[in-house]
Amino acid sequence: MMTDYSTLYQQLDQLAVRTEASGGMPAEEIRLLKQSGLLSIVLPGNELDFNDDHMPELLSLLKDVGRSNGAVGRIYEGHINTLFLIHLYATDQQRDWWYNQSGQHQKLFGVWNTDGATGISFAVDHSTVSINGSKGFCSGSSLVDYALIGGKTDQPLAASDWQMVVVPMDQVEEYRIDRNSWKPMGMKASVSHTIDFSGIILDGDAVLGAPGDYLRAPFFLSGAIRFAAVQLGMAEAVYNKTMSFLRSLNRLDDPFQKMRIGKMAMAIHTGQLWIQNAGHEFDRLKGMDEQHERLIAYAHLSRLTVESTCLEVLELSARCVGAKGLMAPGDLERWHRDLSYYLRQPAPDATLQNAAGYLIRTEDGMENCLMQQEETISNKIYS
Repeated sequence: MMTDYSTLYQQLDQLAVRTEASGGMPAEEIRLLKQSGLLSIVLPGNELDFNDDHMPELLSLLKDVGRSNGAVGRIYEGHINTLFLIHLYATDQQRDWWYNQSGQHQKLFGVWNTDGATGISFAVDHSTVSINGSKGFCSGSSLVDYALIGGKTDQPLAASDWQMVVVPMDQVEEYRIDRNSWKPMGMKASVSHTIDFSGIILDGDAVLGAPGDYLRAPFFLSGAIRFAAVQLGMAEAVYNKTMSFLRSLNRLDDPFQKMRIGKMAMAIHTGQLWIQNAGHEFDRLKGMDEQHERLIAYAHLSRLTVESTCLEVLELSARCVGAKGLMAPGDLERWHRDLSYYLRQPAPDATLQNAAGYLIRTEDGMENCLMQQEETISNKIYS
């Protein structure tokens, strides 16, 4: 039985209105997140310990956070992503240190992989790593305590030169954060600024894993199910707030509104089923090398199904509430902007083609091409 975080979710929802109005960053929201214990929930011995199979529950948690506050959901997903990469690739000493920072000291982690105008490069020797270049879309830029960044190393392996480095953000001076770089349509409160890391020199222990580990199958591409879970939670929030708006106007008995509400519920439940199954498939297939392509295809299709779900919910919600319901400072207006912007993830067309390529290569029927069933329903009935 998971801990009940409903009070936290209500607080995050309410604070989002104030943060949006002030144009500031969600500092109070992150403080509450730290106090809740959610930063350490995936660490050894805790509820969603990465050493056990808890992906469905983790995706449900990310969905719940996204439903309460989209910007915080985006930042929190980055924290979970970083801890997972540490779980996979850190040495025992590194893992103990970073886990202690998250668990005992409530430090927030983040992954920033989008290169700025000048891509990141690392000069690595036996005791230090020197950084050159910048990163964009650094979600939670002023709030993250440890940032995982990727870049080209001067000590490549044959397969890759892409290296991970974990940067303590107390080493990054304020002048390096370009606060004018973040002027998006939505997700303003995620404060995803551009940061210049040039000239920062860290101890060699900041290097995480080997070159190429960040992109290793199946974890890099299948990780899309985490941000998709946050997006789906945001779509659930749009549904809930649309219903509240219509209820306030006594419009829920209108037959056309009933049709739209039904379609929104159908779309969201489809997304919920895909995300739930994606979590189970991740736990089932992650350790089976011969099934990694299947897992990645399922993650791709889950991500794209959730995107379609969210777009349908946004369209139906807009039709339900009309211009009046989408006026600032109304809460629903912000949710529409935030979700619309967060859905713009990289290469959706290529993602679909890659998944379809797997389906074509398998030459399996629909009953076997994605989720393998140990036995069919008919076998269970007639055996």
